[in-house]
Amino acid sequence: MAALDASRNVTEAEDAARLLSDAINSRDKDEATKYLNQLLDLKLPVSVKINPDAYSQDNIRLRVGVADAESEHHIPITVMVPVYMTISELKEKINGDYGFHPSLQRWVIGKRLAQDKETLYFYGIRNHDDSAFLFIRSAQSVNLRREQERREKEERQIDVIMETIERPLQRPPERITRGNTRPALPPKPKFLDGWACPQCTYLNKPTRPGCEMCSTARPDNYQVPDLYQPDESETRRLQQEELASLQYEQSLLQEEERNFLERQRNYEELLQTDAHSLVGNTDQLECAICFGTIMPGEGAVLRECLHSFCRDCLKGTVVNCLDAEVCCPYGDNAYACNCKLQDREIKSLLTQDEYQKFLELRLNIAESRSENSYHCKTPDCAGWCIFEDDVNEFKCDICNETNCLLCKAIHKGMNCKEYQDDLRVRAQNDEAARQTTEMLDQLLKNGEAMNCPKCQVIVQKKDGCDWICCLMCKTEICWVTKQARWGPLGAGDTSGGCKCRVNGVLCHPQCQNCH
Repeated sequence: MAALDASRNVTEAEDAARLLSDAINSRDKDEATKYLNQLLDLKLPVSVKINPDAYSQDNIRLRVGVADAESEHHIPITVMVPVYMTISELKEKINGDYGFHPSLQRWVIGKRLAQDKETLYFYGIRNHDDSAFLFIRSAQSVNLRREQERREKEERQIDVIMETIERPLQRPPERITRGNTRPALPPKPKFLDGWACPQCTYLNKPTRPGCEMCSTARPDNYQVPDLYQPDESETRRLQQEELASLQYEQSLLQEEERNFLERQRNYEELLQTDAHSLVGNTDQLECAICFGTIMPGEGAVLRECLHSFCRDCLKGTVVNCLDAEVCCPYGDNAYACNCKLQDREIKSLLTQDEYQKFLELRLNIAESRSENSYHCKTPDCAGWCIFEDDVNEFKCDICNETNCLLCKAIHKGMNCKEYQDDLRVRAQNDEAARQTTEMLDQLLKNGEAMNCPKCQVIVQKKDGCDWICCLMCKTEICWVTKQARWGPLGAGDTSGGCKCRVNGVLCHPQCQNCH
């Protein structure tokens, strides 16, 4: 019963395959899908081939190089084949024409080991005189029986191939063998310990690094026999390889030497360039500002961004800059360069007076933009500083006068209290003292200063935390509560003062909790 069902399935599959082929040829997609699904349901192996009518029907001349496991020469033959012939069919043709069993044949086409199911067209065989390589394996390597009979048959077929070659090979004089005269085959090399290519099975000489037929690399575990003696041609090849290796190493050394000299030359050029305050242009350029032509050496190339300008335009950019840093003037609709000119570039573009004015401008800009800056009170003195919270005096390096940062004045020989008391007395007749007194009063009204709760001298919190210390009586003061930090008994006495952190409560909602 099972055999009957199997026979029925095969019959249905043949019908479905034939109908599928008709549907494909008639471009009927629905019918093709129907029969394809029917074949899938039958679950039988199916083979699909392109109809030979799709190919050129003309036979072409295929040039075939033939070699066996013991020969070092390729014997050329010509075979007339259609391009749609499969490798399997080609093996059968060679078997029929020359008697080499298909299992002994290994075809290499375009350095690829050809597979039985593929066509010659698939491997690029399209035109007359396209070439392929046929390697004849030994009967022992494929486990054929009657090895001796097969070997003798192969030798007889070699005679047939020799008679069909189009270009005679150079060979030694003919010899007589048991009454039968035939050309003597080339001597077979003695390299029985050679390595067989894992791809195409060609037996290569022991010293070859890659397969002579398909270029497959020699197996890593193969070792050249110690007693192996290469023949003349192989010795010549090894010498050429050694010479080529030496030439390659020499070329590497020469290339390394050239690279070293190039790096050394570049380094020297870099040192020479760095020695110049302003880098000049070496080629003729166009100024990116005035679009004038810059002759070699007449322009300047900025170090940071490599943009080039004429020196007059670059100098005008520096002179008219109202910022402490001068940006590269290059810009267009899509991009504006934000690189900065270096000080040595600016100094090279300006005269000594212009450069001095530029430095003064930088100082003025830096002073005006700093929150904690203080300018010396000596008339016409350019000295200024940026003060910190724990510094109360500023000694000007220019006029050598000591400025009190708390009183915002210079009071030689007097402490802050004496100066402030003297200021109130002089305020009645001295306009400068009156202005200073009004300034201090305004600081008190604005909350920028306060009177010490112990000695009543005016103190200020310049910056930082809420802890300040009176310069006169050394009382520690809480800035936000305007009270003494500690009570009458000193540090640790929380009976008076700001009482910060008593029972974990801050002394004021704005307390910064830093005392």
